Amino acid sequence: MMLRAVTSIEEIEHFQRLEQLIWQSPPDELMPVHMVITAIHNGGGLIGAFAEDGPAETGGMVGLAFWFPGLGVPTTSQWRRAGGSAGDAPEISAPQGALQLKMCSHMVGVLPGWQGRGLGVQLKLAQRRAILAQGMTDWVTWTYDPLFRVNAVLNIHRLGAVCNTYRRNWYGVMKDGINAGLPSDRCQVDWWIASERVRRRIEAGSRADNSGRSAAFARLAEEMHVIPTTASGAHFRAPLEVEPPLDGRPLALPIPDDIAAIRRSDPALGMAWRMAMRAYLEQAFEAGYVMTDCVHLPDRGWHYVLEMRPGEHEAAGA
Repeated sequence: MMLRAVTSIEEIEHFQRLEQLIWQSPPDELMPVHMVITAIHNGGGLIGAFAEDGPAETGGMVGLAFWFPGLGVPTTSQWRRAGGSAGDAPEISAPQGALQLKMCSHMVGVLPGWQGRGLGVQLKLAQRRAILAQGMTDWVTWTYDPLFRVNAVLNIHRLGAVCNTYRRNWYGVMKDGINAGLPSDRCQVDWWIASERVRRRIEAGSRADNSGRSAAFARLAEEMHVIPTTASGAHFRAPLEVEPPLDGRPLALPIPDDIAAIRRSDPALGMAWRMAMRAYLEQAFEAGYVMTDCVHLPDRGWHYVLEMRPGEHEAAGA
């Protein structure tokens, strides 16, 4: 497998075809070639992953990462230089309230036949190296559907991104084969790529599971409120209509095991998960919580870990 920058018109056309194959996108939703060219020659980037046995129609390209510069107001800059373990007290080191330069990671994807091999992580790490080499910013943002467990674990657990921003129906009605049928709610994550926290998560790699976590994380786990689920048929869990306790203690919010399978077999349950996740995260973020990790709880499945921002709980109780 080879990862490298993509700059030629021919290979950008291959990228366009790869985008269509990964997301099952109709032609009118593909990134125009001229926009990709403009982005990568004005501070952005496009990295392709190439396999010798990759499809001829994509020039052997089986994975992609595409980004471009943007502006935003950071809301999680407490984690800019924070440590790598959940429960660590983050340092406040960046001003808030003013627009700052960031990189918008618009697409990272891998063909189904090449998924499950760690290629998504490799693409994100190659993206990180490229952005750090530019020296323009250490802040990267992107959006993802919080119902997709694999993406949740990659973004929050493996890469060390954090999140306190929920976007309702952010892209409107989507017509591709993955997203059609449900409101396009998204979490927008912040990835502080020069932080000690991110460096430690990357170095931990696949060993970053519960058994290898610090004493600080063990204390955190003991304190967590775990939001329950209930069985739905023989294979799925269903969310419960409960109010998450927002008393400053950490929260563990359930993630469906396989939202794609749920959507195919039980669309009503898929919608129930969308509405429950929306309610959980909007309430928690509004109360001052930040999503800092994903953990697997025995017999309960994967959960988001949300922690109160430093100072928020004290202020609420003042």
